[in-house]
Order: sequence, then C-alpha cells, then structure tokens
Amino acid sequence: MKKFNKKSGQTKKAESEEKPKKSVLLSVREANERANQHFERLFVKRWKNLRSVRLWILEWGLLSLVVFLLAIVQLYWYDDAYKSTTYVNGGDYSEATLGEVKSMNPLYAASSSEKTLAKLLFANLMSPDTTGHMKGELAESVKRVDGDAAKWVLKLRENLRWSDGEPITADDVIYTIGLLSDKSAKTTIATDFSSVDLVKIDDKTVEFDLPSPYIDFTDSLEFPIVPKHILGDIEPALVYESNFSKNPVGSGVFKFNAVQTENAKSKAIQTIYLNKNEQYYLSGTRLSSFTLKTYDSVADIREAFEMSEVTATAELDQNEHFSREQVAERDSSLNAGVFMFFNTTSRNAVGDVKVRKAIRKGIDMATVRGDEFAKRGLDYPILQAQIEDLAFPEIEGYNLSDARKALADAGYEFKDGILSKDGQPQTIRLVLRGGSEQKLVAERIEQQLIQLGFEVNVTIYEDMPMAPGGGDFYSNYIQPRNFDILLYEVNLGVSADPFVYYSSKQATEHGWNLSNYNNKLADDALLSARTTNDFDLRKMKYESFLGYWVEDVPSIGVYRSSLSYYYMDGAQIYSEDVTMTDALDRFADVRNFATQKGRVNLTP
Repeated sequence: MKKFNKKSGQTKKAESEEKPKKSVLLSVREANERANQHFERLFVKRWKNLRSVRLWILEWGLLSLVVFLLAIVQLYWYDDAYKSTTYVNGGDYSEATLGEVKSMNPLYAASSSEKTLAKLLFANLMSPDTTGHMKGELAESVKRVDGDAAKWVLKLRENLRWSDGEPITADDVIYTIGLLSDKSAKTTIATDFSSVDLVKIDDKTVEFDLPSPYIDFTDSLEFPIVPKHILGDIEPALVYESNFSKNPVGSGVFKFNAVQTENAKSKAIQTIYLNKNEQYYLSGTRLSSFTLKTYDSVADIREAFEMSEVTATAELDQNEHFSREQVAERDSSLNAGVFMFFNTTSRNAVGDVKVRKAIRKGIDMATVRGDEFAKRGLDYPILQAQIEDLAFPEIEGYNLSDARKALADAGYEFKDGILSKDGQPQTIRLVLRGGSEQKLVAERIEQQLIQLGFEVNVTIYEDMPMAPGGGDFYSNYIQPRNFDILLYEVNLGVSADPFVYYSSKQATEHGWNLSNYNNKLADDALLSARTTNDFDLRKMKYESFLGYWVEDVPSIGVYRSSLSYYYMDGAQIYSEDVTMTDALDRFADVRNFATQKGRVNLTP
C-alpha cells in the first residue's frame, strides 16, 4: 500500500487560517459584552437616579421652550418694526361732477365734468405746480430770445407720447394753436394766438413771434394740445363732431377706457372709466384707475356722495353735513372769482354807463354776500396778492336813494316800485350757469334790482331742458352775449393780467371779454402792463386800468371762489398746503392720490 507523506508546512498553514477566524468572532463577542456592560452601568443602573434630578430636567426643558418662543416673538417683532402700513399702488378713485360730458375734446370743455375730464386725460404745455407757480408740463422749457419778450422758444420734453404710443411733437403744438385761432372751430379755450406767428425749429421746438412783448407769456400756455395724427385731416368746423370727442387719445395721467350711460342703481347720467396711462411722461402713478360720474344736479351729487357711490366731489358748498361717518372736507382759496358782467352793448338799460353806476350804488353788496361770502368779498378784477403794494381806487358804497336819483338824472322814472323810461318798464335778463352758491347770490341780486324798480328775468341754465338740435351754455349765452347781466366765475390766473376779460380785442364772439367792454385808454394800460419789465411802471399801468374799470363799470366783483372738496376719510388727496388758481388745480399732484393701503418695508 502506497503511503502519501504530507508536504512540509501544510498543517501549519491550515491552522494559521483557522486562528484569525476565531479571533475576529471572539473580538466581536467581547465588544458586545463590553457595550452591554457600559450601557447597563452608565444608563440602566443610573435610570433609578432620574427621580432625584427630574426637577432640574423640567426646569431646563421649560427654559429651552421659553428661549425658543422668545426667538420666534423677536423674529416677528423685528419684522413688524421694519414695516409700516401706508398707501400702496393700485385701487380706483371716483369723483362726482356736475353736467354732462358732450365732448371729451379738451378744447371744447365747458361744463365742470368736461373740464375735470380734460385735466385728467390731457397734459397742458404749462401748468401751475403745487406752490402756485407756473411750470412746464409737456414743455421742458419756455425761454424768451430777445430783450423785450416778443419772441419765445418752447421746447418739448424728450420721449413724450400720446396714449396710443405715437410721439408728441412740435406739429401737434402748431396744429392745436391753429385750431384755437380758427373761428370756425369754435373752441372754448380763453387764449388768443390769432396774431402770433409760429415757426417749427425741429420736432421738439417751436418759436413764437408775438405782435408785441408779453412778460407773462408762459401763463398763456396753460392749455392742452391735441394729436394732429388723428385730427389733422378733419376740417376745423367738424372737429367737435369727430369721433375723437367720444374716444380721445390723450397725454395726461390717465387714458380713456369706456363710458356707461345707463345705470339703474344710480342717478349718474354717465360713468366714465379711465385707466392709468402707461405712456405718461412721469411714472409712479399710484392709482390703477379713475372713475368720473356725472350728474344733472348738485342734489343728485350730494345723494351719491352720501350713499358712498363716489370717493370725492368738488361740487358741494362749505360745511355740508352728512349722516354717514368717515367724511372729510378740505377747503382751499382760489385765484378765481364770481363777477356780475354787464353787457355794455345791450340795447336795454345796462348799455348805459349811468345805469351801471346806479346799479352798483343801489346793490347792497353786504346783503348779497351775506354771512356765507362776507370773508370772501371780491371788489376788483386783480387780487391784492398778485401785485405788491397796488393802490386800488375807491368804489362808492351802497346808497339806495342816491342810486334812484342817479337813475332819475339819466332819464328814468321810478313810480309805484316800477322803473320805466318813455313809458316802458325796464327789464334785466340775469343769466347764470347754476350751482347752489351762484343761485343763492342770484336770488339776492334779483331782490336788490327789484328794489331799484327793474323787472328781472332770471335764467339758470342747468334747470333748462336741452334745446332741440343741441347747444350749451357757451354757445347759447356766452358767445352771442345773450344776457344783460351774466353771473359768472372767471380764473384770475397766477399773475395779474385781466387783459383777456377787458381788452377790446377780446370783445368778439370767440373772445372772453364778456362785457364787450371797449375803452382805448384801458386797452393801452393793459397792453403796456403786460409788455414791460419795469415793475413800477407795470403797477402804475394796472392802477390806471383799475381807474377806468371803476369809472366804466363793465363788471362788479361779488366774491372770491373757494374749493370745498369732500372725500372719504382714508383716501389720500392733494396736500393741505397746495396753492390753487382754480378748482382743477386739485389734480396738480393726482399721481399721488391713493385709496389702497398695505404693509411695506421701511427703507433706511
């Protein structure tokens, strides 16, 4: 039998392979045992000590919870400390105005509603700022280029655009002024450029060559312009009737959106919706939209405001009282006033200067003004604040017996309370636009005229039904001077310049010399005052004009206008320290009007 011998080293190798396996298992086992021993010794055997330290554990747990809660509160508090509730972008603002909007073309604005809409939809070349000083709006600059102020250069701002995206250029300026000067267009803007030569320098620049120097020429540029690319091919006489009057393209803070003419839930005759104009040259307008609601009467406006249909209105008198809460009022004095304008060319008695003087002496103005207007009395067509140290001529005070004597000296007979001449009773047609303030004053003027013996026919336009074929207050009464006495509010302007209301050059159908006043000496004084750089000479010329004005009595001052603006408390409107020339200047800072509030981060 064959024997097999083991090779050297085989047994030792096998043994050496088994030893490591046993060593690893043993090490794992020993490690587990040591871990169990540590767990038992350090945790299990100490668990019984928990009861003795449970109070400390509870205290530390509560302390940790308090620290955690304080951290949350601190985070919230610091976040709130760096935020504030304030007005934010967005929201709608609505206003109630008097009178129907028949045209949205700003060159034909006549009613309060039309003027308000024009201010919102169209920017002027120049406008008074919040301090009452004239500044450029569409115009970047207006500079005179000669020593006597007879030549001026207007430069438009860069990147001006109409609400349809088309650029606003010098062509639009020249076209608009052409319309204002064209009698067939029959615009209502009280600015006369008929004798001014215009030269286009470039797309942004226009030169004005005036027939004579005019120191306050910039004041005459307070009017809007209209787009030539839309209206340029239309005959001037047909512009009023064009589609532009119903669907305008503007340059103002807002743009036209839509109009609603029927609303069963409101007495508003129109609701006109405007959106923010993204093309307006100044960005940052807070309101997203503006809604204009027009009404037939002040009573309807009061009811609408009482029922919270609108945010605000400028059509109510001072010190109105409302049953609902959260109503605020802001009163502002205006550089405007209500006058009795005599038609000096009337065939009736007021065409005689002796009668006009007698009427001025025979009207107790203290009674006419009453308590409502006693502090707002206005005697002259220039405000004291407009010309420093201006000397005003004396106006004779009220004296009824002297007034009747003056009428008798002029050939009139007063018998049984009736004033007559050549056996004919004397009648006066007193016309006014309307409004509760003017109605009250008109009633008192009527009684004063009756005391003098006149028969008085009072016409209040807002109470009249619309005449067949259309027509309005401007075309029915102002243009044809269809009155003996017109009770009317006029803007006295930023600077003293009564030229437009009393120069014989404005005594035309399309001019604003409402009295048809014609005095060559007064003309010379007005023209000299507006053309001189010499302040003392200017003051002297205005004093001369006032002397002629008192002597000829083309008008009688009644009261200075003021704005009573009612709004929902919580809305942001114009600042209390805004200086206004007329009521429309409440929109001088309309970009900052707001109705919506939110939480915003404070900036360092």
